[in-house]
Amino acid sequence: MSQKIKEILKNSAYFRIFTFFAIVSFAIRTAFLIREKAEITFSIPLIVKIYSVGFFLDFITFTYFSFIPLLYYILVPNKFFVKKLHGYFLLFLYLIFIYSILFDIASEWFFWDEFLARFNFIAVDYLIYTTEVINNILESYPVFPILLTLLSISLVVFGFTYKKISSAINKETNFTNRLKSCSLFLLSPIIFFLTIDSDKITTISNNNYAKEITSNGIYQLFSAYRNNQIDFHKFYKDNDSQNSSIEESLSKIKNEIIKQNPGTKFLSKDPKNFTRAVTAKNNKEKKYNVIFVTVESLSAEYLGYFGNKDNITPNLDKLAKESLFFTNLKATGNRTVRGLEALTIAVPPTPGNSILRRQNNENLFNIGTPFVNRNYDLKFLYGGYGYFDNMNYFFENNGFKIVDRNSFDKKKIIFANAWGVSDEDLFNKTIEEADKSYKDDKPFFSFIMTTSNHRPFTYPDGRIDIKSKTNRDGAVKYTDYSIGKLIEDSKNKPWFKNTIFVIVADHCAGSAGNTDLPVWRYQIPAIFYAPEIIRPRIFDKNISQIDIAPTLLGIMNFSYNSKFIGNDVITNEKYIKERAFMGTYEIISYYTNNKLFTLMPKKQIKIFDVKLKNFGWNGSEEIVTKNYNQDNLDETINYYRATDYLFNHDLIKNDEYTTK
Repeated sequence: MSQKIKEILKNSAYFRIFTFFAIVSFAIRTAFLIREKAEITFSIPLIVKIYSVGFFLDFITFTYFSFIPLLYYILVPNKFFVKKLHGYFLLFLYLIFIYSILFDIASEWFFWDEFLARFNFIAVDYLIYTTEVINNILESYPVFPILLTLLSISLVVFGFTYKKISSAINKETNFTNRLKSCSLFLLSPIIFFLTIDSDKITTISNNNYAKEITSNGIYQLFSAYRNNQIDFHKFYKDNDSQNSSIEESLSKIKNEIIKQNPGTKFLSKDPKNFTRAVTAKNNKEKKYNVIFVTVESLSAEYLGYFGNKDNITPNLDKLAKESLFFTNLKATGNRTVRGLEALTIAVPPTPGNSILRRQNNENLFNIGTPFVNRNYDLKFLYGGYGYFDNMNYFFENNGFKIVDRNSFDKKKIIFANAWGVSDEDLFNKTIEEADKSYKDDKPFFSFIMTTSNHRPFTYPDGRIDIKSKTNRDGAVKYTDYSIGKLIEDSKNKPWFKNTIFVIVADHCAGSAGNTDLPVWRYQIPAIFYAPEIIRPRIFDKNISQIDIAPTLLGIMNFSYNSKFIGNDVITNEKYIKERAFMGTYEIISYYTNNKLFTLMPKKQIKIFDVKLKNFGWNGSEEIVTKNYNQDNLDETINYYRATDYLFNHDLIKNDEYTTK
């Protein structure tokens, strides 16, 4: 390094400020390593990679972060630059920078506490829905003491460093000198943007914890914002190597659907026409009512059947014994919108944003369509404000009436927090709406989304033996209590004997693990309860969340035209292929025969042997393998390629048709 460059770095305010940023980033990276020491197999090469690659990412992040302030520093007119007031202004910006970085570190720590990851697309969503998120944070953490502590630390750091920063800032008063001394720093983010692929440089280990710790949260936050929607054809393997056309992929998926659902027939030989007629075994349709409860974050591991010894789901455990109980069901994702997507339109998860939050998601064929055509009262009930995650818009534009927090009588609300009214209130409202439909002599389909099993884990006092705001176990037990109360209160209603209760999770409470996609983190329960209608049994085949909707319609004995990719696994039990679809924001996968086929950006493919622990609801291990069935890999690509094409070309829109 030349003496001149050394002198620039030594006297540069930019370099000194970066030093502070690097020290803080090093500290939080070390804290995460200590926190997750049980999840990482340590070695000297891995530690070196974590810190060296992490430091490089910190520098890249800092160059992006500082680009605009640096541009201002260079371009500000000389006559204004030399004024004492301007010097104070620059020092004030420096103080704001210190506070911002410390605030980011604290935020990342609490974000990790919830999601076991650095900032990602979930954090982007949180920036969009500020009302719920800010209230949730205020109810979950001692926010003001934390902010005051951060301010105090910022002032201490500022007090020890501001003189050297001030002398360095004010040294170059001439525009030409400022440009010379800062040109390298100004060019750095442009060079990095054009040449660096952060996805590749963070691939230092197969251990996902190690990769997350290596990353920089600020960098990942802006990367997630920029990549909000992902072009499948551009970023994922799509059978180009086999010169396979989209028509061939669609035809193969149609053939798979016919094999697994022999009671179905596609209405056209055109591979792009995905409308198929589902014909019931007899013409005797069942006009049952349906109360469809989607439970926030109900991991299978919470239920006693799956080995939980804490007795936090006594009502669900009892219901499971009296119901059609799905014990090997996989969620499609790790967000509520993913669960709602799978349960309503029954298609595999698309990379990037859920269809619930995409444009052109109106008038899709969905779980409610056959009910609308039979003159059911169709309602979406949510205890919060349904603008969150675009839920109201999606359901309202797909045949449902909206009943959200705006519809609740404030005098009747027992309890509410940042996310909405308690599950108890929500179910009371569900019964009230069911009574209205029954009074109007109309069958009803009520699609419900709960909120109580969510941080801050608060609920009414005196309901269960765990105090409100204690932990997730308390929230699970309160939700279980509320479900039990829903069933007991419904038993007194004239519509109860003719009603099917579906209880299913939207996703698991956590999604992190040693691997990019730990299978056990997608294991969820589903219960179909109707003592006068459905014979109790355990269904233990490996199936997907996208199979729930067609299975319900099969139990209803409906004949209808469908665009589902999911299977009716009860009617066609002996024909179905055991498989599940799972995904994160960027990774999409197909799980069958203990093999996990994953498609990743940059057209990467990874295939794992999956070893499930405790039957798959309390751990799994994924080991990269080259021993796999090529047909299964082709199926993986065809399913996801077809789903992406069908949605983006309006081919899962709801057609006009007459029910049979």
